Amino acid sequence: MSIAQLFFKKGNFISTIELDIIITEGATATARLTENPVENGANVNDHIIIEPMTFIVEGVVSNASTSFIGQITKNQNVFNNNISKSKEIWDQLLELQVDRTPFTLVQNLRRYDNVVILSLTENQNKDTSNGLFFTATLKELIFVGSQIVTSDQFNDSNISDKMVPATAGGLKQLS
Repeated sequence: MSIAQLFFKKGNFISTIELDIIITEGATATARLTENPVENGANVNDHIIIEPMTFIVEGVVSNASTSFIGQITKNQNVFNNNISKSKEIWDQLLELQVDRTPFTLVQNLRRYDNVVILSLTENQNKDTSNGLFFTATLKELIFVGSQIVTSDQFNDSNISDKMVPATAGGLKQLS
């Protein structure tokens, strides 16, 4: 149980990784206009392209833990192998980024599917050395017209035939 759960009912998670506190979380929605120059010197804008959502999460993981209400202890050893809780969570965040598997991000306003970690930043100083203070930059993946095919479905000829491109990839054979 984290210290924050004594005061806040909502759990603080990135994927399945539990954090003590999320200091700030933000989402940015952007769009891009296409620009096609014409003879009169102006740009014709005829399409709006919605960009994937980006997110910033600033979080904290403390090495202090609670064994029951009212008793707070410093937890320098997790699982008796000299790994602090903050180091363990940092390693899990790095592993989640390297794994590249999309996950669901739940914020107070909305739930976002297919999110991956783009960058992780952690800073420590003399006042924050007993915990993990980090910033994660995340981005939503947009899958257009795609379908996830399981290994069982791949053996089905109706689906596996659709996996082969209908053209030769635009290559021209030279004679």
